[in-house]
Amino acid sequence: MVETSLFAELHEIEEWWAARHDLLKEHGYLMRPRYRAGWKASFVGDLEAMDCEDGQYLRNAFIMDAMRISDSYMVALKRVEAPVVNGKRTISTEERIASLFSNEEHMSNPQNHCVRVLQVINIPGVDENIVVMPWMRTPNNPQFRTIGEGLQFVKEMVEGLHYMHRNNVAHRDCSINNMLMDANEMYPGGWHPVRPARSYNWKKKVGRHYSRTRCPPSYYLIDFGFSEIYDPSKPRPPREAIRSGGTEPPEADESCDPFATDVFQLGTMIRLHIFEGRPRFNQIGLQGFEFLQPLVNDMIQDDPSKRPSMDEVISRFSELIRELPWYKLRSRAVRNDELELLKPFRALKHLVWTCNMVLRRRPAVPSRSPVQL
Repeated sequence: MVETSLFAELHEIEEWWAARHDLLKEHGYLMRPRYRAGWKASFVGDLEAMDCEDGQYLRNAFIMDAMRISDSYMVALKRVEAPVVNGKRTISTEERIASLFSNEEHMSNPQNHCVRVLQVINIPGVDENIVVMPWMRTPNNPQFRTIGEGLQFVKEMVEGLHYMHRNNVAHRDCSINNMLMDANEMYPGGWHPVRPARSYNWKKKVGRHYSRTRCPPSYYLIDFGFSEIYDPSKPRPPREAIRSGGTEPPEADESCDPFATDVFQLGTMIRLHIFEGRPRFNQIGLQGFEFLQPLVNDMIQDDPSKRPSMDEVISRFSELIRELPWYKLRSRAVRNDELELLKPFRALKHLVWTCNMVLRRRPAVPSRSPVQL
């Protein structure tokens, strides 16, 4: 008896995207074969589906990957509301904020680390738009190799949130789930959007990639679905905090300054994904970042009024970095679960690699201006 695969037909959320294939192609974007007209599964059972490119199904109803036809650049397509008010189509706050930080003035500022909107596509007959953005990787995949590499990530997220606050915008959901890494220079051959360990065309596994030190990435804040813009001439109204990245702020049951909640969420992200890790989710913390602990402790205080503002956070963070010697920045970011027996061998290998990076004049803390696409 032939086993039938659950993935041999499109799921309901996938059918919505498949119905927009021609529209997207008209705008210069091509989805994977699974979402093109006339697609027939190349596999039989569920296990076979996992080993085939066209068995890689959509896992998020609102996000689709595609390739820009003009240059084979991988993009993310996101469905966002376009509410109709008094019979007139408008844009959502999410689209407004994302587009705001993508204009020429903001894009030229190196402290702006909000994701770039490449294009907005109107969908005829539906109260939704499709926002086109770069497709990126999770920030800690691959693992940070040095203290300096980890600090680049933290630095850019501190800068990014500080920049939003300076422009009177609260993110309100700044967990690691809403942070991404533009790693195209690290992976010049690209990767598959669903299975990053494989190539886009599925013909091979992704081979060796460049380190962050050699080919610096850029990090971005994404997803402004809960974000809000405030009038600088008026006091910010208190808001109830939301659960972000599986973590609930102490003020979750009461209203408080949304900027203070942003500070808590950013500090919690550093605590969980740099210091401690989350073994339950197969995420391991790193050693060597203890110098950030006092700042993070202040950021995650239970009382929102006692937390530092982002002005204070960025000032203290910058001072901490200035005080670190070069050899600390270039030292290895050791996983908390690393076996003591392996440390001398890995340290020797790291020393050889570090000499190579020094000879190439790569800075200890990688840096790359946000890419304009």
